[in-house]
Amino acid sequence: MDAKDCIIEGARALFRKNGLKSVTMDELARSLGMSKRTIYENFKDKNALIEACLLKSAADATARRNKILDSNSNVYEVMYQFAQLQHQEFSGINPVLFDDLRKYYSDLLAKSKSKNQNNSLKLLERLFKTGIDGQFFNGDNFNVEVASRLICNSIEFAIDLIDNHKFAPYEVYRTIFYPFFRGISTEKGIGELDKVNLKMCGHKKQ
Repeated sequence: MDAKDCIIEGARALFRKNGLKSVTMDELARSLGMSKRTIYENFKDKNALIEACLLKSAADATARRNKILDSNSNVYEVMYQFAQLQHQEFSGINPVLFDDLRKYYSDLLAKSKSKNQNNSLKLLERLFKTGIDGQFFNGDNFNVEVASRLICNSIEFAIDLIDNHKFAPYEVYRTIFYPFFRGISTEKGIGELDKVNLKMCGHKKQ
């Protein structure tokens, strides 16, 4: 790992723990055991470092999801694993980080959202095409690009409902996502969707 990557990884760890605003370049240098000058040789300022961290986090998240999709042709099991991964990724982050992004780094947040949306759309289009090829989805019933954009926006809306309005994740899933996916599924797909639904609600079918 070169110095630039080392700085990004160290910064991500501190940001996840303490948020963005309170972390100083001096603190980061001490935690990495390097001079502050070395950090500034790689990043012109803190904003540039935060942007690099956001880009790296987005790239890592996309890579992890593509790896899951590569290893499983059952799109409903893939989506369940996506949901589990999302929970794992967010569980170790101090909520102050997201507050700091909105309050002090809104321009970086907007750029990150745009990049993340592009990555998500590509992933969702691949997911839908895999589902059609595997006969989980009825490709005659919907447009892949439209569906990808719908789900991409719905995910952002769902996160807002859960984080800011305190709705239970399962209720959000049952209200927004379950009806849509059931509507585009084949008989085979509905069977797999119902299996995942049992996992989501936490009990077995009697």
